[in-house]
Amino acid sequence: MGGRWKSAPLFAEELASGLPCSLPLDDEGFDFTILCDFRQRLIDAHAESLVLEPILTVSRQRGWLKAGGKQRTDSSAVLAAVRTLNSLESVGESMRAALNDLAKQNPEWLLLHMAPDWFDRSVHRFEMTRFPKQESKQQALRKQVGEDVARLFDGLQRQETPAALGQLPSVIRLRQVFDQHYERSQTGVRWRDGPAVTNEDRIVSPYDEQARSARKRELIWLGYKIHLTETCDQDPHMPHLIVQVHTVPATTPDSMAVEPILQDLREREVAPSALFVEQGYTSATSLVEQAKQGTEMMGPLQESTSWQAQAGEGYGLYDFEVDWHQQRVRCPQGHLSQRWASFRDRHGTDKIEVRLPPQCCQACMAREHCTTGAKGRILKLLPQEAYEALEQRRKEQDTSAFQEEYALRAGVEGTISQAARRTRMRRSPYRGERKTHLHHVQIAAGINVVRIIAHLQAQMQGTLSRPERQTTPFARLREVA
Repeated sequence: MGGRWKSAPLFAEELASGLPCSLPLDDEGFDFTILCDFRQRLIDAHAESLVLEPILTVSRQRGWLKAGGKQRTDSSAVLAAVRTLNSLESVGESMRAALNDLAKQNPEWLLLHMAPDWFDRSVHRFEMTRFPKQESKQQALRKQVGEDVARLFDGLQRQETPAALGQLPSVIRLRQVFDQHYERSQTGVRWRDGPAVTNEDRIVSPYDEQARSARKRELIWLGYKIHLTETCDQDPHMPHLIVQVHTVPATTPDSMAVEPILQDLREREVAPSALFVEQGYTSATSLVEQAKQGTEMMGPLQESTSWQAQAGEGYGLYDFEVDWHQQRVRCPQGHLSQRWASFRDRHGTDKIEVRLPPQCCQACMAREHCTTGAKGRILKLLPQEAYEALEQRRKEQDTSAFQEEYALRAGVEGTISQAARRTRMRRSPYRGERKTHLHHVQIAAGINVVRIIAHLQAQMQGTLSRPERQTTPFARLREVA
């Protein structure tokens, strides 16, 4: 850094003590590169909240933010600062990243254990390779890349190899990516038919191991997902403030974000009495558990995936009468169940399996409207509390009263749009979840400052903080038509 710079610790100490910085008026200030050091210190200390929390503290003191109000949450896709790679490119680029680190750490060892033709395949970015069109040549290339990685691992496992080389982060990532797409046996290296891990755990890029490839309807992206939570009490004299920012890998379901978001809000004593969300956030667990802790989840449930619901006819789950005390079910035709057993599914959710007598189902006149299975109708029920919460929500979400109140959620789309249009919220300039999250927290803090300034200016002018949306000339014609 050039120029007259005051050390960052001294500057921070003077700010904390309230003393002036004693800089001349023509001082050039800090070099922008020192912001990288500040950012890294925040991340290392897990102190990202220091960016947003002071603004919210002042808002609580001014009465703009209170616990027990209404809030709304929505998510948006975030592109990672890395390229999208297919499976073979991911392995090849991971190999190149590991070779670069090994060449920097111990070039003599690498020259001794590498193959000469590695320069041809790993000097340049792997996706720049011209991939063959013939399937046989594609298989040969996959096998060659796998053998290159296997040879490197064999060299790293030798007794004379320094142990530190095998612990390089890029080498560890290479091993993870290799295991995803290859398997080793006594006959050699074989390309897997598909990744050995789920999409939630699959490393796509060696340069951002936390970024994930996800799909939501027509949108496909590699990166993260941001959840923004803001206040939405309908007082036109109060600003809507972002109170929570939650950044997760792109494959994390929205329903899994509810608990950490509300837990953070409760710890900071700004938890809402009602949280307005879209259907991806609502579940039986969230409806029941959050209600016990004082927050009502206001959102519709996802549509049932049963064939009866898809066809719009037949006997659905809630057409059956459940007797929780006797632990039995009566079907719409009056038949009683013969089996009631508790179990836990692969996601760890407690459920109850109920079976009706196969002979009754086979002889039933309404069988085609109920089941196509030879073993009769089998029901999978949630525990009573969750089952009844879902049943109640399915009934009320179609009422006009619920829909009128739920319309309050739509406003969060404007916040997502504001952040996307005025900032780089949807395209992270950093690699890694922690840096991306800090980037999002900074954006939320900036939006809050803009809204608070607009609120104070409105107070001075005697106008509303959030003026009503202007209508188009054509829409105004409806008033006189």
